[in-house]
Amino acid sequence: MHPLTTWLALVGSVWALFALAEEHIATPHRVQITRWLRGQSPYWPATFVAVCDSVFGPPTLSGAYVLRACMASHIAAFLVLCLSGVFYPGTSGLMLLVLFLYAPALVGGLALVNLLPGSLSILVHRALLQRVSNGQGPPRVGTWLVLACATTGILAVLACTLGFLVVFVSNRVHSLQRPVTWIIGYVESIIKDTAGGLSALQEAVRLQPVMMPGMAFPSFGIWLYAPCFPFVWVWLYLLSGVLIRGATACGLMRASRRAPRLLDIDARPLHTLGAVAVGVVSVVYWTALLWRR
Repeated sequence: MHPLTTWLALVGSVWALFALAEEHIATPHRVQITRWLRGQSPYWPATFVAVCDSVFGPPTLSGAYVLRACMASHIAAFLVLCLSGVFYPGTSGLMLLVLFLYAPALVGGLALVNLLPGSLSILVHRALLQRVSNGQGPPRVGTWLVLACATTGILAVLACTLGFLVVFVSNRVHSLQRPVTWIIGYVESIIKDTAGGLSALQEAVRLQPVMMPGMAFPSFGIWLYAPCFPFVWVWLYLLSGVLIRGATACGLMRASRRAPRLLDIDARPLHTLGAVAVGVVSVVYWTALLWRR
């Protein structure tokens, strides 16, 4: 996949996420975000909880909430697939389409099992930030960071493990067809011992595809990284907010009439956060791509 196409997919998704939150967030919460961006309040976890609820709604078992969580999980998996295609040419959406034609039950099963860790990740991160923001005094960011990292790691490993199990079960029920049957040897080597599992985990972290005769199976890291979406979103929100707070403290955004309409943190704070987040993602993406090459 072309690097420019992947970059457009990444920044477009980031911008759409913040724009969607801006469209649905309540006015009191918008005011709280503005106060945080202007350095008048340190309570950023509560503002992010409000942003999360504006996108997904309150955490319930309603069809709308589940559908939005499912869409977010699959969009995250698609973006990781795009990244894998950039770092390892030959692993792209076209390859996933070919796999779907050879083994629709396999691809469908991988998509379904990805919903559980992805949805749980959104719920858990929201609950952690809600708990941190409910306390008296400044938010305990250190506590949140430790718990969030541990939770994200567990859910990521769970998602990757479920992906391996789907392939294994698909082979047992004889739903795999050539050339997809080659992948079962890879999965069986992982299940046999701990060393094989650790090696597969390292390959998933690097988004390295599984090379087979005549084709490259997309990396299991697609499912490993999908549950990390809420954690990445929180960090994008926090880092973008810190940059805006720094610019405000330096007087660069002191008066909204002097700032471009896109950077009006009084009227559209989430659009401002989205613009900065797009810049952060762009810098990280192109730096990583140039460093790798």
